[in-house]
Amino acid sequence: MGNFPNFPYPIPMIGPHQGKELELMLAGKKHLAVFGDSVPADDIILEEIIPEKAFAPYVSRGEIIRISEEYLHPKDKIRIRQVCFASPGNEWRAQAYLWIHKESREGRLPYDDTHEYFVGRLLGYDEADIQHFTENMRKRKFPASAGN
Repeated sequence: MGNFPNFPYPIPMIGPHQGKELELMLAGKKHLAVFGDSVPADDIILEEIIPEKAFAPYVSRGEIIRISEEYLHPKDKIRIRQVCFASPGNEWRAQAYLWIHKESREGRLPYDDTHEYFVGRLLGYDEADIQHFTENMRKRKFPASAGN
């Protein structure tokens, strides 16, 4: 489960890559890692949530590309920071990830199992992992899979 302090419920994670993103990226087995959280008043998000320091040496050498955005959550007006780390040549994955989330939160794309499938594939998860994730979302009645 994700630790998003300003959300009223724990956010389920897919799992197999969680906590291993940098290791998998350096081994060439993952091409996109995404982290995000609400931004506290001091503007500092814990390293355990967005591992900026762990990725920093690879970003500074150009071995990993960092792309980020901040936005106000449309419902709660909480400032959210999303940080994407992509392997060189895979920046398109980060751009697509940020685009699909923007389109969804602004109501132009449905936030459903298809959304989760697309995002899961961008992140490098296999079919079984994505299906397990969406089933867990449905069981917990999270908005992304409600009614699907």
